[in-house]
Amino acid sequence: MSLSGRLILVLPLVATFAAGGGEARAAVAAVAPPAVIEADFPDPDVIQAGSTFYAYSTSSRAGRIQVADAPSPTGPWTVRGDALPGKPSWAGDGGFWAPDVTRRADGQYLMYFTGPSTATGRMCIGAALSATPLGPFRPIGDSPLVCDPAEGGDIDPSSFVDPDGTRYLLYKNDGNAVGKPTVIWLQQVQADGVTFTGPRRELIRNDRPEEAGVIEAPVLVKHPSQYVLFYSGGSYTGNSYFTGYATAPSLTGPYTKAYRPLMTTGTFDGAVQGPGGTDVLGDRVFFHGWVGDARWMYTADLGWANDYPVVRGSRVRYEAERGTVDHAEVRR
Repeated sequence: MSLSGRLILVLPLVATFAAGGGEARAAVAAVAPPAVIEADFPDPDVIQAGSTFYAYSTSSRAGRIQVADAPSPTGPWTVRGDALPGKPSWAGDGGFWAPDVTRRADGQYLMYFTGPSTATGRMCIGAALSATPLGPFRPIGDSPLVCDPAEGGDIDPSSFVDPDGTRYLLYKNDGNAVGKPTVIWLQQVQADGVTFTGPRRELIRNDRPEEAGVIEAPVLVKHPSQYVLFYSGGSYTGNSYFTGYATAPSLTGPYTKAYRPLMTTGTFDGAVQGPGGTDVLGDRVFFHGWVGDARWMYTADLGWANDYPVVRGSRVRYEAERGTVDHAEVRR
């Protein structure tokens, strides 16, 4: 079918997810995604090294940066301890947040993390290196990579490597902590991941009512026709926290936020409370949700409809805000 103007298809039925992350042709009923780490493991970042999967999380009672491993994305996952046992010289004893780990071209594993700056009193972004995914990761340098107290500090770092091999750092300035705008930034870096190249660029900012002034946890993915920027919005402390996304025809934008969030407590029919802190690895998403006073790690299949993301188990609304939609199909 071909329809002009804005079209929103509400499809609470069954999705087709092709093996390997192919096209999703219909949205799914709210079938609960599995919790794969049933303990406090917030803001998960997941990588694969060989046949093993590794996950890293915001600090908890188990360590500064928790690390876990598993033979498959669905587990069984085993928490191995603290991947960052030594804090950087610039940081205090507070929490360490939202780690991001990637393998550099030289074989070293680079970790970005957020830590408390003793000099500024704000959260700032640092880096650490390890020869193995399990660590120990050792902090690099005597100062943070990014730390601007005038903009509220800087948090939630994330790596992106463009198809041409160029490496980037994404992060947010924590403006919502000081009553200022919050922006998700893109900064080109050299192959070492810690040497900046050129100025940073704004991708999106906190400008939607449902965000309650907060956007964070950026993750950037390149799909054939566009770049897709996943992010979390709202207060992480409750079930209003959600995962949204924005798309752009080029790396630096302009980015257009989706009309509706990708994952919310409601789209999971309450099965996951406050789904956010999302990471993408191939054809899967990993995210946390509240269970009591802990944030467990969940995973779900990620599919695509015309280069727009669809998560299995989240009652998704497909949308086309401009132009036409062709050959829309619902499988009953």
